This record gives sequence, C-alpha cells and structure tokens, in this order.
Amino acid sequence: MPRIDFYILPDTTRLSLQRFACRLADKAYQQGHRILIRTENAEESHLLDDMLWTFSDDSFLPHAIHADETEDQPIIISHDLTDFQSFKTMINLSSITPVDTEQFERIAEILNQEPGRKQTGREHYKAYKAKGYELYHHEMKS
Repeated sequence: MPRIDFYILPDTTRLSLQRFACRLADKAYQQGHRILIRTENAEESHLLDDMLWTFSDDSFLPHAIHADETEDQPIIISHDLTDFQSFKTMINLSSITPVDTEQFERIAEILNQEPGRKQTGREHYKAYKAKGYELYHHEMKS
C-alpha cells in the first residue's frame, strides 16, 4: 500500500509545480529510487524534460521522456500510464486520478492555490482515501 504525500505550494503557477517536482525527483534519485513523473500532456513532458537539465547547477538527473528505449533510465517523464512496474515512486502532476497505484511505494501529489489544481487535489484525495491509503499533507512555504 503506497504512502501518499500531498505537497501544497503557496502560489498559483504551473512553473512552481514543475520546479518542485524537479526538487522531489532529485531527492528521490539521491535515495536510489526509480521515479515516474506523470505530466498532463506531451507539451508539459517536454517542458519538464528541459527543466530537469537546468534546474540545478550542481546536480545532474539522468532522465528521459517515455519511449521504448528508455527502460534503463532512473527517471521517466510520461503523460501516459502504461507499464511502469519497476518504478516505486510517482510524482503526479496530472489532473487524471491515478488508477493503478498499488505498484508504487510512494506517490507525491503536488498542488498549489490555482482553483483547478485545488479541485484536482480534492478528487485525488477522495480516490486515495477510498482505497485506504495513508495520506500526508505538507504545506510548503514560499
């Protein structure tokens, strides 16, 4: 049963969600985890791909956008939840409520104060709670 962490950011920008996802991915990677970053769409996947190359001057995060030849990458960016059995951590930036979540040990939901994103968080919270998952909240400071 996965642990679900909701990270609530104080602003309303999509960029801050993506930057925070990079920070979480960096931390999980340093701990030896394989990470799936689930995005809203292909455009966001490409933006996050670019951001992972540049978000920190002193770290490198090996990653790729999902494709058949990326199976050995420790961090995969995808807007599609196909078969990711070897990943134990998911950072979810998608508004689609995750369905097949039992494979993950940890799921990070990143939210902010934007009304649509807050509603997404409520829907995801209800879905996870209905499955009986452990839910944790983290109010992040600016």
